[in-house]
Amino acid sequence: MKILLIDIPFGSHDIGGIRNRFSGVENKIPSLGLAYIASVAELEGHEVRVLDCNVPSSTHSGWAKIQAEGNYFRPDVVGMTITTPSVNNALKTVRIMREINPNIVSIAGGSHPTIMPEQITSFDLFNFIVLGEGEQTFTSLLQYIDGNYTELQSISGIAYKKDNRLYVTKKRKMIKNLDSIPLPARHLFPPLKFYQPTPASYRKLPLAHIMTSRGCPSRCNFCDRSVFGEIYRRRSVDNIMMEIEDVVKNHNAREIRFFDDTFTLKRERLVKICSEIKKFRPKIPWTCLTKVNCVDLDMLKMMYDAGCWQVLYGLESGDDNILKTLGKKNTVKQNIQAVQWAREAGLRVRADFLVGTPSETVESLFKTLDFAKKLDIDFAHFNKFIPFPGTSFYRQLVTEGYQFNFSKSSTLDHDAIVYLPPAIPEHKYREFLDFAYKKFYLRAGYLFKRLFAIRTLTELKGNLQGAIAMKSI
Repeated sequence: MKILLIDIPFGSHDIGGIRNRFSGVENKIPSLGLAYIASVAELEGHEVRVLDCNVPSSTHSGWAKIQAEGNYFRPDVVGMTITTPSVNNALKTVRIMREINPNIVSIAGGSHPTIMPEQITSFDLFNFIVLGEGEQTFTSLLQYIDGNYTELQSISGIAYKKDNRLYVTKKRKMIKNLDSIPLPARHLFPPLKFYQPTPASYRKLPLAHIMTSRGCPSRCNFCDRSVFGEIYRRRSVDNIMMEIEDVVKNHNAREIRFFDDTFTLKRERLVKICSEIKKFRPKIPWTCLTKVNCVDLDMLKMMYDAGCWQVLYGLESGDDNILKTLGKKNTVKQNIQAVQWAREAGLRVRADFLVGTPSETVESLFKTLDFAKKLDIDFAHFNKFIPFPGTSFYRQLVTEGYQFNFSKSSTLDHDAIVYLPPAIPEHKYREFLDFAYKKFYLRAGYLFKRLFAIRTLTELKGNLQGAIAMKSI
C-alpha cells in the first residue's frame, strides 16, 4: 500500500493567520515519532513517503504542499501525529486529503488522540486512533487494512468509531525491547541541513536528535506521559552507537542532541555511552536534557570529556513551594548545586522555567526571574503554563470547574492566556511574560559574557537569530 505520513503545519504562517513573535526561534526539527512509524511501515514492505510541512527553507505553505503531495502520490493511507495545539491543523489536513481521495484511510496518533479519542473521532474524519506508543499498533492496523486481520477488536491499542459508537480496544503493552524497532527513517525526510533548531542550542549544523530511552518515572503535574508511559525503558549502547554512526555517515550530522527526558537517569549506562562516543566519535559535540537530581560533578565532568558541551535542566521555579506543587523532586538548593557542578565541569547550561501555575503569585513570578538572573546559566526559557489534557493539573482544574477550549486557533497565539492563576491580575501576568525575557537577556554583563563565549560561526548566527527575535518583544 501507499502510506503518506504528514508532519502537519505548525509554523506561525500556517496556523489560522496567527503570528508568533518568537517565530524566528522555533525549534524546527524532523519528527522522530513519524520517522519511527515510517521505518516500521517500510519494514512491512509498504511504499512510504513523509511530507514535512514545517521545513523552514520551504517557499510554499504547508497547505499547498499537502495538496500537491496528495495529488502526486495518491496514498491509500495517511497518518499524522496530533498534539493539543495542532488539532485544527490536523482536521484541515485530513479534509484536504479526503477531497483528493474520499476513500483514503486516515490514522491519528500522539498525545491528544490518546487522551481524548472521543473528541478526535467525533469529527468523523479519522478512521482509526493509535493510543500510546505507535510502532506495533500502526503495523497491526496496516495489516488489517491490507486484509490480514479479520477482527478489528483483536488489535490492541486503538480507538475507532462504528455505527456512531466509540470503540476502544484493550491497552497495548509498552515495547520492552527498544532495539527491536528499526532506526528512524530519516532518509524519507528532507536533509538535516534544511532544519533549524532553537538558536543557541547548538554549535554546529546539521544537528541530529536521538532518543535513547522511553518512559519517564517522574510524576510532574504539568507533564503528560500518555504516549511513552512511566516505565523507563532503554536501548542498548550498541544500538545507540549504530544510530550515531547512521546520522554522521548517512545524514552528515555534525552535532547530536540526546532527546531523552532524562539522559543521565542510569549512571552505568551513561558511563558506557560516554566511553563509546570517546572511542568512536571523539570529535562529535553533543548536548542533552536531564534533571538536577540525576547528576553530580564527576558525572558532568565525564560527559564534558566525551564531547558534551551543554545540558538543559528543567529548573521550573526559584520558589520551593511552587516546585512542590509542580510535583518536582528537586529543590531550589539542588537547582543551584546542579548549575554550579555543570559550570565547574566546563558545561554550558540552558534552563527551562514554568510560570503561571495554579499556586503562582506575583511575588513568586519575580522570585523565579531573580533566581534565573543570579544563576550562572547561559540561556533561560520562560514557558507559559498551559494545562494540557493528560496532565494532573488539567484533571485538577477541570474538577474545580475550569473549562478549556483548545479548539480555538487563538489558543496557539503567543499572546493568548489559556489559564490565569487566581492570585495574579491579567495585566500583571502579561507584563511579566514580556518583562522576563528583556530583564534576563538585555543585561550588559550577560551580553558581554555571551559575546566571548561564542565558539563557532554557526553558533554566532544562532545567537544573532535570537537577538533579532528579542527585538519583537
